[in-house]
Amino acid sequence: MKTFPHFFVSVALFFGAIGVAMAQETKVSEDTEKAVKEEIANTRRFEVGKFNDNWFIGIGGGVNQYLGEHDRQMKFMNRLAPAMDIYFGKWFTPSLGFRIAYSGGEGYGATNLLTGRQNNNGVVISTDYLRAKYLEENPGYAASESYDQALYWQKFHLWNLHADFMLNLMNLIGGYKVRAYNISPYFGIGLARAYALKEIENPVCNTRLSGNVGILNTFRLCDALDLNIDLRGTLYPEDFDGETGVRAGGGETYEADGMLTATLGLAYKFKPRGWNQGKNKTIYETKTVTVVDEDALNEALARNAELQKALEDAKAQATTEVVESLLSPELYVRFALNKSELSGEACVTLTNLAKLLNAVDTKVVYKISGYADQQTGSSLRNQVLSEERAQAVYDFLVKEQGVDPAKLTVEAHGGVDTMYYNDNRLSRAVILTLQK
Repeated sequence: MKTFPHFFVSVALFFGAIGVAMAQETKVSEDTEKAVKEEIANTRRFEVGKFNDNWFIGIGGGVNQYLGEHDRQMKFMNRLAPAMDIYFGKWFTPSLGFRIAYSGGEGYGATNLLTGRQNNNGVVISTDYLRAKYLEENPGYAASESYDQALYWQKFHLWNLHADFMLNLMNLIGGYKVRAYNISPYFGIGLARAYALKEIENPVCNTRLSGNVGILNTFRLCDALDLNIDLRGTLYPEDFDGETGVRAGGGETYEADGMLTATLGLAYKFKPRGWNQGKNKTIYETKTVTVVDEDALNEALARNAELQKALEDAKAQATTEVVESLLSPELYVRFALNKSELSGEACVTLTNLAKLLNAVDTKVVYKISGYADQQTGSSLRNQVLSEERAQAVYDFLVKEQGVDPAKLTVEAHGGVDTMYYNDNRLSRAVILTLQK
């Protein structure tokens, strides 16, 4: 009965050993690759810029026309007063922007005794500045302080610090792109103050809330600069200019004052400017499981290394054979009378030889033999000259061209008789002979 447990234990150990052996011979690896693909999902969808993107600053100048209690009785041109805008802001999207602006200038109009003659300069308005319809309705009008209904010039300073929300209709409707013209309606609220000019009678200063609406017309001059035409209407409380008036002759009271403004100016757009197209990002993940037999892999790598070495050896052998076939069995280098300096032609010949010698790995030897013309000079001089000529060739090949000295031998034969074509001048030379 006790033999069965020993049998099962032996079987378990046997298969466990096989599993361990297999585990040692194989290797499992996992590789995960990620790819990101971006696609434009909507041509009107853009990325919201960072805090420092698409800021701008601008300045403009133009005219105001104040709309007070009696101002409409005056001619249009006589009610125009100077205006100025200074502002900065940011576009959060191609369609939505915000700015903070300072609008300053003056207000011109009319006042009379009935409304207190606030902020008047003591000058009665003559009929030349009044509308014909008003004069028809008041045939007895006289430009005199004794006339109870006389209108006086009203002049005062004003400023309005306001915050505006802007909507670029071109980008909202047609999608963002660089355009020559954009139109942006806006609305905002602010804090305004009216105060008297110097030497004004009955001066009044008031600080009131204001509301404004307008249209900003933008003409692109370049990437950084725009030309702006700003058309704006502003609403003030009825007593902003100091008058809490009723209509001439009594009747209903005015409920609010207003002002129309038109300015022309420039706006500078800070970098970074513009918008990036909104994209959907999709991440693809690929997992590769590889099971490798390490013994087979190592054997294949070793075999591959052997083949690679054999290929390189074959290439080297082929290169050597080609180069050796190009080596000339004999080269002739000529020198001038009583000279051992190499000519330009000789340097070219020796440079080409050096390139071939440097490309050969096997043992190739050239013998450098120096000669002189025995018909000129003494025997001693010719021996020295032949040695100098041979040494000049050797030095050029070794020192300037980097040829292995083991591939060269040098000897000098002094003065010799005519070697070629019965011309003793051809004996003034060095001959390089291929040995093996």
